Amino acid sequence: MNTTETYLYLTACALNGEPASAEQVDFDALWALAQGHNLTALIAKALKDTAAFRNTDEKERHRWTNALNNNIKKTMLFDAERKRLLAFFEANGIWYLPLKGAVINGLYPSYGTREFADNDILIDAARCGDAKTYLLQHGYELRSDEFNADEYSKQPFYNFEIHRTLAKKTPGREALYDYYKDVKSRLLPSKGAGYGFRFSDEDFYIYFIFHAFKHYDSRGTGFRTVADEYVLLRSDRLRPDFSRVEQVLKTLGLLEFERTLRGLAEKLLSEPNRLEQHLEQLTQDERDMLRFILSCSTFGSMDNMFQKEFERLSEGKSLSKRQYYLKRIFPPISSYQYTHPFVYRHKLVYPFFLAYRLAVNPIRHRQYLKEERKAIRRLEQQSESGNKEN
Repeated sequence: MNTTETYLYLTACALNGEPASAEQVDFDALWALAQGHNLTALIAKALKDTAAFRNTDEKERHRWTNALNNNIKKTMLFDAERKRLLAFFEANGIWYLPLKGAVINGLYPSYGTREFADNDILIDAARCGDAKTYLLQHGYELRSDEFNADEYSKQPFYNFEIHRTLAKKTPGREALYDYYKDVKSRLLPSKGAGYGFRFSDEDFYIYFIFHAFKHYDSRGTGFRTVADEYVLLRSDRLRPDFSRVEQVLKTLGLLEFERTLRGLAEKLLSEPNRLEQHLEQLTQDERDMLRFILSCSTFGSMDNMFQKEFERLSEGKSLSKRQYYLKRIFPPISSYQYTHPFVYRHKLVYPFFLAYRLAVNPIRHRQYLKEERKAIRRLEQQSESGNKEN
């Protein structure tokens, strides 16, 4: 097996609790791939069974063992920190809903094998100020205060996203916004909690697919998403009614994405020892998805995101770099309908808002704009290279 196949095989073994077998492994290449997709701890769990691991040097064994042990420790500390935050919500009558990784982490077969960067929690939008006060008093820094979520971080690795909504209202995605705008009415009480809520099994799975698609369709997403999908499909603690799930996903425009992701997860991860046969059986859509996912890291790439933005602004026409930047600096007022409704409704404010953006954004988003310039330069060079070849 090549490194990619070894990576897929070890992931499948770990998720199914099956002992892995490998005589030879390119450890550096495997490490780079695992690190890029936040699957190092999970792969280390399976790798420890192999002859290749037993026969390599102590330094190499320590690298993988340390990665697994450190993630177990991080998970324990993060769980304790989240419990303290939820206790604050309970004590102050703030309803809350843990999201995504905060729940999925506990569904993996071995504790501490799913790596994560943050915990997302939806709370009563009217009480986000109380959450902010608590987190700032407990050493957190407000990293970002976007339209639908505030991001907080604290050393050495604590990150929380406090959501006030689950979906932004964006052109072409109104159905998603409508589905989640009154999500509280569909939540179920969480057992043993006074103000804690949970999704139904169907809505938990639907939100996972929505969130996975959001990343896939912008920056891209890594193979951990496929691993998460497999874990959700096989979990004894999650039994969604897929007839209802598919009905909703069809309405939201996510059904084809879900079917491709589900097929990929089941074929690649259900039978580790038949991986080669299953790779040959992938549909073209599954092959394309796998190729794209493997080319990304867990959180995708800036190049993917800016390419999508370039395509959106070009509207199917040829667009120069200069025209791209002009559209970015002077977007039409219609683009603010959902992101800045006040500006959209009060058009006299528009020129003053543009002046504010030009003054503030180069400072506030300095690193982002730097990455954007680099990405656009790379995309331009790729386009010129392609034109020369043609």
